[in-house]
Amino acid sequence: MSWTISNNYLTEDQMQGNALEVWKYFSGKGWTLNAIGGILGNMEKESNINPGLWQSLKYGNYSGGYGLVQWTPATNYTDWAKSNGYDITDPNGQLYWIDALSASTGQWIATSAYKMTWEQFKSSSESPEYLASAFLKNFERAGVEVESERRSCARKWYDYLEKYAEGSKIIDNAVSWAVNIANDDSHGYDQTHRDGPDYDCSSLICWAYSNAGLNTRPGYTPATGSMYDVFIDAGFEDVTSQINLSNGSGLVKGDVLLKPGSHTEMYIGNSQLVGASQNENGGVTGGQTGDQTGEEIHVHGYYNFPWQYVLRYPGGGVAPVQGLYIVKWIPG
Repeated sequence: MSWTISNNYLTEDQMQGNALEVWKYFSGKGWTLNAIGGILGNMEKESNINPGLWQSLKYGNYSGGYGLVQWTPATNYTDWAKSNGYDITDPNGQLYWIDALSASTGQWIATSAYKMTWEQFKSSSESPEYLASAFLKNFERAGVEVESERRSCARKWYDYLEKYAEGSKIIDNAVSWAVNIANDDSHGYDQTHRDGPDYDCSSLICWAYSNAGLNTRPGYTPATGSMYDVFIDAGFEDVTSQINLSNGSGLVKGDVLLKPGSHTEMYIGNSQLVGASQNENGGVTGGQTGDQTGEEIHVHGYYNFPWQYVLRYPGGGVAPVQGLYIVKWIPG
């Protein structure tokens, strides 16, 4: 998904895409899902979670509200954005301001009903509903509160994003397992003994996600010819159309690259893959147990095998690339 930015009210699908980007950013800053749900419940009622929205759609009215949290007057944010090199519509600037400056600028003021600091809000395990009210009272101080609606929206966004948060943990565990195998020379490549201690290309990836809790070994360890269907059944999505396979642009941590009947590897971030290729004899069977060359199972730079599919488990790509984002702009 990507940002949708405009001076228009958004559809539910567009809000979902933007909510996912908000979650990626704040998760990367250590916020709890509860706090993210709480702020999103407010953002929906303030701006439709739309960084480009002007209050009442009055474009350029700097005395009114603007942006994700409808800073009022708009200059409370736009003056800072311009002086710090951000386009006022840039969501990274808005999210940075919220995360880093809410306390120091005096925007966050603890009330008697919600006696918490800004740092306590971001790390809170209170319910999304409670934190929606806390953000309303301590940050927004809205003229039109519609508090019950903010609370119900907070729960909606918490429930929507929960699968992505859980998916992120699964991906982290799968990547860590595969990299640890690659770094341990007691594990090598072999197709005959592919379920440990040695692995082949497909069993390495299937075992990684199986150990992380997914059904990628449904009673057997698939080969590359059947991996696509097994991984789709396990909850992965085909995101091939979103990827530039020639250079790997668009890949996120945990993505599975696959050419059925031939080869598979896993993207681990920073333009690197982890995969099992061949044993010390240059073959697929035989040889000694373990990695005799350091490259039977190893981490290396991205290349296009060529790959036919890219499969992604929901929750991939939590850590955002600061200053770079994809935008769908809708003219006002």
